[in-house]
Amino acid sequence: CDGTNDCSDKSDEEQSVCLANGVSISTNACGNQYSCKGSSGICVVADWMCDDYQDCPQNDDEEQANCDAFEASYGTLTCGETATGDAYQYNEYPFTFTLPAGYAAVKMSTCLTDNQGPVYLYLRNDDYTVQVNGNYSEQCQCSGRYILSADTTDIVAGEEYTVSLYTEFTGTYAIKVDCDASSLAAITTSNVCTDSYTGGSSGYDYGSGYDYGSGYDPYDSNAYSGSSGYDTDSISNTPISLGCGVAETGTLAVGEALAFSWIQSGSVDVSLNGCASDFDTVFTVYVLDSVTSEPIYTAENDDGCGTQSYLTVTYDSAYSGSTYVLALTGYGGSNGGSYSVTLEC
Repeated sequence: CDGTNDCSDKSDEEQSVCLANGVSISTNACGNQYSCKGSSGICVVADWMCDDYQDCPQNDDEEQANCDAFEASYGTLTCGETATGDAYQYNEYPFTFTLPAGYAAVKMSTCLTDNQGPVYLYLRNDDYTVQVNGNYSEQCQCSGRYILSADTTDIVAGEEYTVSLYTEFTGTYAIKVDCDASSLAAITTSNVCTDSYTGGSSGYDYGSGYDYGSGYDPYDSNAYSGSSGYDTDSISNTPISLGCGVAETGTLAVGEALAFSWIQSGSVDVSLNGCASDFDTVFTVYVLDSVTSEPIYTAENDDGCGTQSYLTVTYDSAYSGSTYVLALTGYGGSNGGSYSVTLEC
């Protein structure tokens, strides 16, 4: 259980052997993942265990005894506490969580305390009828820190769920768990992140400390600043107000990002039309939390019309009357030119 194959069939690295001998799951060949029997060297992530789909050559990932033994190695998340530990690049770390009876909501804030991430949280029950994940979570105030929110519309108090932390970097993770008996809105303290951006030439501070200049969008795998993806680096303008049917035009410099905003009114979807721009654009949309003003990722679009962006924002009654923000960038941070942005209502 040290990551080295000492037996011809690799049995000294098998998950069941390691767990039976009290060896931490993170020290064997598959790290925190399940190690298939035999010498295949295949590792299985927690979400693929006992999911009615064969991942191991001998189908041992579908044997209940192996799943139970593997789940016994999970950590536990508890309301009012912060879990910490070591995380390794491109690894998943499973935990169990039960919302106590009488509680209505939970927020989990996570980060790598010694690295700017990114990290993700996924919450699900065993039969996948519930799956809340980072694609729909709020962003914390500093880059690489994210919040998973769930209430009784998503989960049932008293039922056990699996929460998985996934990271693309190596570092020390922290997961802060806050619960409330009334609602999500009542939870105002769930942010394990302590530093925040305060404005300047590399970013735009919306008043909540969130740094748009971090250049990292956690919802796209090509999003890291300087690569080929969606880079919101160097937003420094006060958002330009968008009115229905009015085209806002101007010039976007290479490496620049501009912010636009509108207030959602009425119960209709709206669209953002950038088709008349003359360069490869990227749209990323956020809605500002009505209590904290923190931006909540909503949607994004790259090539909605040719290489230009066209994006429809679906009406959400939870954010009726809220301010939405559009971040306009050039694809990969290497495109710029004349833009045209129209809010279609």
